[in-house]
Amino acid sequence: MINFRMLKLSDPAVWLAVGGLLLFGFLAIFSATYRLQIKIGADPFTYVIRQFLALLVAGAGISFFAYLDYRHLQKAAAVLYGLTLVLLLVVLFGGAAASGAQRWIALGPLSFQPSELSKLTLIIILAAFLAQRQKVSGLWETGIMLALVGLPFLMIFKQPDLGTALVFIAIFVGMLAQAESSPRLLILLVTPFLSVLLRPILPLWLAYLAVLVLVLFLTRAEWLDWLLVLGVNIGVGVAVPYMWAMLKGYQQNRIIAFLNPAADPYGAGYHTMQSKIAIGGGGLFGKGFLHGSQTQLQFIPEQHSDFIFSVIGEEFGLLGSLLVVALFGVLIWRALVIADGARDRFGKMLASGVAVMLVFHVLANIGMALGLLPVVGIPLPLLSYGGSSLFMTLAALGILQSVAMRRHKLIF
Repeated sequence: MINFRMLKLSDPAVWLAVGGLLLFGFLAIFSATYRLQIKIGADPFTYVIRQFLALLVAGAGISFFAYLDYRHLQKAAAVLYGLTLVLLLVVLFGGAAASGAQRWIALGPLSFQPSELSKLTLIIILAAFLAQRQKVSGLWETGIMLALVGLPFLMIFKQPDLGTALVFIAIFVGMLAQAESSPRLLILLVTPFLSVLLRPILPLWLAYLAVLVLVLFLTRAEWLDWLLVLGVNIGVGVAVPYMWAMLKGYQQNRIIAFLNPAADPYGAGYHTMQSKIAIGGGGLFGKGFLHGSQTQLQFIPEQHSDFIFSVIGEEFGLLGSLLVVALFGVLIWRALVIADGARDRFGKMLASGVAVMLVFHVLANIGMALGLLPVVGIPLPLLSYGGSSLFMTLAALGILQSVAMRRHKLIF
């Protein structure tokens, strides 16, 4: 039975944004797949029907988590985290493989990606950990959190699934910042990523290290800060060539193609170039639903999933694209508002984690489609085809609504 008194306390802007994004998603998925389905003699509604069935399951998920008191998740955090690790191990040793990656667990005709669900359980376990501490500054606490993130990170990186692994890093750093952790700790965690980006250009990396030394000197940092910050950055810089060798060939090609798409326009740079052509060709108002040439002629691989934004850009134009971005903006804004008004620290951390996850997904996916970021397998929430991603996103939004509905005491 629906508790309408509870439902009235939920955030209506979240429901409206979710509804709008789902509508765009179904239209884009149908447009991206129906001509190909007709060409092979299949039902043109096949992908839409599958996504709708996934939506029914995900709808049950958002309803369950919205009405479940989110504080129960704090008690179950360790169990959920342990189950996630078990599922990730099952994927590594017996998961179904496709397109050179082993990411799925098959259950008869159905399959799902534990890596998608692990994003949600990571938010829950980190929120539970941070809720018990007003501020994280010690090395021991940092080490525990790094272990919590590192275990699933390594198993997902091994699949390989670089995109989801990067989401883990974003969630970790974002939730630490929201928890008002020590600035020293955040600097220690963020600066090594800059070393990774700058190390391929050795003079630039050395100049960056010189700037770090200057900052440490001007801020009169303690000797331990000097040792940790410089030691970690130098260690990461030295390790970059070995980290590069650990990447799969297609991952290396994607990074090279990002730096120079024209270097391999028919190989690794093909996705990016075709996506940019499609989005640019949409103009202000778009070519119209089912009339995008790049989309209908199937020039863009994975256009119904990872490159769904190229379909929206070509057929709905700049105005449609901005509307989609605005709907995501509403979701993220409301998540931050809900986090700020949460009744307890655990609720604040949960809502903040959901906001950070959404921000990273949207920026990474749209940036990839526009050629501003390397191509990684990160879906666009609520729009990309895929049941696991849809369930994870709606379940996370259900938790967000649970926090929102319990910001005020109910009077019966």
